[in-house]
Amino acid sequence: MATSVEAVQQQVESFLAASGYPFTVDGARLRVERGSSAVFISAHEWQERFVLVELVSPVLDGVAMSEGLMQKLNALNEKLWFGKVYWRNNEVWLAHNLLGDHLDSNELVASVGMLAVVADRIDDELQVRFGGRRWRDATQTK
Repeated sequence: MATSVEAVQQQVESFLAASGYPFTVDGARLRVERGSSAVFISAHEWQERFVLVELVSPVLDGVAMSEGLMQKLNALNEKLWFGKVYWRNNEVWLAHNLLGDHLDSNELVASVGMLAVVADRIDDELQVRFGGRRWRDATQTK
């Protein structure tokens, strides 16, 4: 692997610090909060020769799968420029991946910003229609 996971994770932290995004270190991930949601950023080995930068944002917790929810998530996926939205284990997530071996600061910062804005917007919309708890609400009750 040309670039180590640790080197990419440090580069991500450096790019976020230079951008002025407030972030916290949350274990092996970085966390950028916005409104009722957050974006978690971490580097991982991929296919034993690349480093992948994973951006995930918890949208809702405790939401049952339904045909209406799947249709809404599919409609969102048609429109999203950055990321994909999906349901797994009673949770709705927004995620986007970047190749870390040649990571670009502008691309990372734009991706984090877009995911943060979208997650903060769609969690309210989806919660009203399908129930569940937003990330901020779920973390405040723990």
